[in-house]
Amino acid sequence: MKAAFVMYAAYNQWANDLLLKECEEITTDEYHRDLGTYFNSIHGTMDHQLVADKLWLFRFSGQGDPIDSLDETLTGGLTALKEKRLVLDSRICAVIDQMQEKDLLRTMIYRTVRKPLVMQQPLGAALFHFFNHQTHHRGQVHAMLTQIGRKPAALDMIYFQRETGHWMAKEEDMVTP
Repeated sequence: MKAAFVMYAAYNQWANDLLLKECEEITTDEYHRDLGTYFNSIHGTMDHQLVADKLWLFRFSGQGDPIDSLDETLTGGLTALKEKRLVLDSRICAVIDQMQEKDLLRTMIYRTVRKPLVMQQPLGAALFHFFNHQTHHRGQVHAMLTQIGRKPAALDMIYFQRETGHWMAKEEDMVTP
């Protein structure tokens, strides 16, 4: 199961990089425009993703600063968000790389943020939520970019796998129909 999470962490980094590059091509107005989504704008959604990722990474590893509210805003613009995103994505990859297979089965205990409850959950199950949450918000950003007239690159995992070789057969192992 660890190999899957290593791939998810690398995919997360790859997909975030593609979206950040796309955001560099739009205006500041487009980036901050209220598009009627839950977090209002491309920036609001990407900043929330940063907040949530920091929160979960702290829960997984104890590294970084704790997040007290999911409503925190960590950045005011694309430059700061990109800097923090690049650092955080590298940390996510490093934390996953350091995990052992047995770690994924251990029960983690954490407090929820919105309604302070103590939760217990296997680390592996929480990691599935973590990576799914990222995909959810990247999909929202992708849709918002399309809404403002952009044609962002496809973020399907298969494109990542083909580009990077993660979980792809080597050419000598391929079968011709």
